[in-house]
Amino acid sequence: MNSTAKSLILKAEDNLNTARQHLDDDKQHDIVGYNLAQACEMYLKALCVLRNLEFPGDDEGHDLDALMQILEEDNLSAISSHADIVELTPYNSTTAKVRPDERLDMKEYWDHVQDLKNFIRETVN
Repeated sequence: MNSTAKSLILKAEDNLNTARQHLDDDKQHDIVGYNLAQACEMYLKALCVLRNLEFPGDDEGHDLDALMQILEEDNLSAISSHADIVELTPYNSTTAKVRPDERLDMKEYWDHVQDLKNFIRETVN
C-alpha cells in the first residue's frame, strides 16, 4: 500500500478512537461529529490516493460530497452506498457549531463510518 494512503488511514483510525472516547457524552457532540467527519475525509482521500486521483487542497477538500463525487466519477460506484456520511460535512471544521435542533445522531453515524471503514478495508485488500 502507498505510504500516503496508509498515513491517511492511520489518521482516520486516530479520529475514530477520539470519537469513540466521547460518543456517549452529549456535551462532546461537536467533537464526536468533527472526528467522525475527519475520519471519513481521511478514508476518502486514501481511496483517491490509491486510485491516483487528485483531490482539492482547499476548503473543498473537506467537503465529503466533493470527495465522494471524485471517486464516483472514477467508476467507484460502490462508494455511493456510503452517501450517508456526506451529512457529516457541517461538522468537518474545528470551529463547527451545529445547532441543537440540527444535530445528527452520532451513534447512528458511528455505524455509517464503520461501514465506510470496512469498505476501505475490502477495497485495499
